[in-house]
Amino acid sequence: MPLFRTIRLIWTFYRGFMFASLIITTCCLYYFWLYGFTVFFGVFWLKTLSLAVTGYFINVYKAKEFYYYQNAGISKLILWTSAIGFDLVLFILLIILENKL
Repeated sequence: MPLFRTIRLIWTFYRGFMFASLIITTCCLYYFWLYGFTVFFGVFWLKTLSLAVTGYFINVYKAKEFYYYQNAGISKLILWTSAIGFDLVLFILLIILENKL
């Protein structure tokens, strides 16, 4: 399967919970900005736990949508690993950027 098609399908999957994820990221960045590096541990776990809760709800309420991705040749593991990996990398990069400012 072409790489561009796989990336496009993963992006389509990520868009389903991107808004909620960006809201949580924004809240975490705000608290990090207010209190500094001392709250990093709490903010990181808040982000991680919110991703877990979001993942649970996506698995429950959009279970039939996974058949589309499976028929396209992408497993559930690849979808979740890529989407959560991208989200956490974006979160860490934004934390680093905010810490530099």
